[in-house]
Amino acid sequence: MVGQCSNTFVKEVGSRFGARPGEFGSDESTVELTNGLGVYLYRKLRKPTSPGWGVSQESGPITRNEADAMFRANDKVKICLEYIPKNCEARTRLDDRRGEVYFLSNYRNSSTAFGEYGRNGCGGA
Repeated sequence: MVGQCSNTFVKEVGSRFGARPGEFGSDESTVELTNGLGVYLYRKLRKPTSPGWGVSQESGPITRNEADAMFRANDKVKICLEYIPKNCEARTRLDDRRGEVYFLSNYRNSSTAFGEYGRNGCGGA
């Protein structure tokens, strides 16, 4: 449910296509959590005017270098569900999480980020 929070741990910090810092795809970072959730990290996401949240130019994705400074394996994090897309034709099953937006807060260093399940949001593959 939107607004629900829980605690979990970081399993792994990664990037799109598994890219290392400086490689293609390293400008978009991911965090995999021990609760089975994996999300793309953003500084800030704005409320949607269409299905799914949007990334603004100034907020953009968090790079792999930034993510490595913010999160480490085994860090305890608080994760809160912020948004579930409505009227999303791409979501065909109840367990489909595409387009969901989460807020993550790291207990170790107080770093925060927004995470979106699926890079392409509501319409993503």
